[in-house]
Amino acid sequence: MALAPLMQLGGLVSLLVIAGFSDAQSPPSSVSANMPPLVAGTASSDPYQIVAPASFVAPAGLVPVDSQVYHSADPYALAPAPTLGTATSPPAAGQNVQGATGLFSGPLFQGGPIYNTVGHFDPLIPELRNRIESRLSFRAEYLLWDVTGMDTPPLVTTSPNGTGQGSAAVLGQPGTSVAFGGDSVNDGSVSGFLLGGGWWITPQRNVAIEMEYFQLDELDDGYNGSSDGAVILGRPYVDVSQGVETAELIAYPGLVGGDIRVGSETDLRSFLIDARVSLCPAHGVCCQNCGLRNRTDWIIGYRNIRLRDSLAINENRRSLVVGQDRTIASSDQFQTTNQFHGLQLGIVRRRLLQRAWLETSMRVAIGNIEQTLRVSGSTTINDQGSSATYGGGLLAQTTNGGTRSRDEFGMIPELGIRLGFRLTDRLHAHIGYTVLYLPNVIRASEQIDRDIHPGLIPPGAGAVSGVLRPAVAWDQSDYLAHGLQLGGELNF
Repeated sequence: MALAPLMQLGGLVSLLVIAGFSDAQSPPSSVSANMPPLVAGTASSDPYQIVAPASFVAPAGLVPVDSQVYHSADPYALAPAPTLGTATSPPAAGQNVQGATGLFSGPLFQGGPIYNTVGHFDPLIPELRNRIESRLSFRAEYLLWDVTGMDTPPLVTTSPNGTGQGSAAVLGQPGTSVAFGGDSVNDGSVSGFLLGGGWWITPQRNVAIEMEYFQLDELDDGYNGSSDGAVILGRPYVDVSQGVETAELIAYPGLVGGDIRVGSETDLRSFLIDARVSLCPAHGVCCQNCGLRNRTDWIIGYRNIRLRDSLAINENRRSLVVGQDRTIASSDQFQTTNQFHGLQLGIVRRRLLQRAWLETSMRVAIGNIEQTLRVSGSTTINDQGSSATYGGGLLAQTTNGGTRSRDEFGMIPELGIRLGFRLTDRLHAHIGYTVLYLPNVIRASEQIDRDIHPGLIPPGAGAVSGVLRPAVAWDQSDYLAHGLQLGGELNF
């Protein structure tokens, strides 16, 4: 696993600890066993605690204390709830209302630059605190996901010593083996990070604006091969003029020596901005039936996802024939970008389980996938001191070279689950699992056409007739990214 996301997450956690966290919660008081927990007068630090209107009149069984009504049966309270019918007084300044001891009862976790009201620490920015009113949240996560690779045709082959020149490195011939390619590359586990935040617009927390960004580390795969001719190396392709498998020799005893480098890269990132709207109103029959402490929200917004791949092949060959001073350097490059823009819809359900909570989400993005394909190649031949450069390599020719784009409809589903634990009033830790599916994407290595007209290979054969290949493939496949996420959530 890459260390960079771990270091980034560690830095974020350090900043959160230095900043400190929340005000203490309101203390429990006596309630009727048949009444849902309510708080009147001031907002709770719990972002999912419904706040009763200021005009709320305490019914029988709820005992007001100092003009405030405190709720009991708090699922987050560590101290035992008071006996029903017994009134309790508000906590003294600096008292830990949850009854926690040790580190969590000190000013480090009960206050901070904005919310610090413990002991002799006054709020640093009281005006900002009054505006925030416990409605701002931020989360950071470390991602460990597994992703789908891209299929790659055989790109480098080798044959045992003694193989004839005509069948050396040719696929299908006895002894020929694939040194690189012929399977999937840039797949497996990859690290990443996610940053998100939200702002509840209304005091009742029924409408919010959220942003989310995640990025996976760059995956890469490759091959380096070099030979002075003792080890046979070649690049296989199909000669469309003859309809047979053949190979361009990179190294062969007494004929040619050289090296070849193949490199591939893949990266994924996503950006989301949305509105989060409560499925049930903040106060009313619906939420009374659903339960005040659990909530279900609709998601609607804008989603941008980018999946980018690249594959490059570079080779250098030199003649081993006595008296023939000739070198050839060529390159083939394939790049693909899948850029999604569209509408994000979804539903999020969070259920509180004492000090823990369980959140499930189902989201789908509907919109346009802009597919961009870039293919380029070049060859430089130095023969007896005279140098010439040509457009095209081996797999990238004038017939498939250039930049092309097209649009495809895309529907991208995403499922997620997170289990969180409330460490303090405002700091939560959580672990989760996410599945993201991207259909109809193009991958760099899957755009390679191995059918080649040899007359197009530099320096070329002048006029070329017959089938002109390689061609633009536009082959599509599906991309799946899924895995664990570990992080924290801070509610200001």
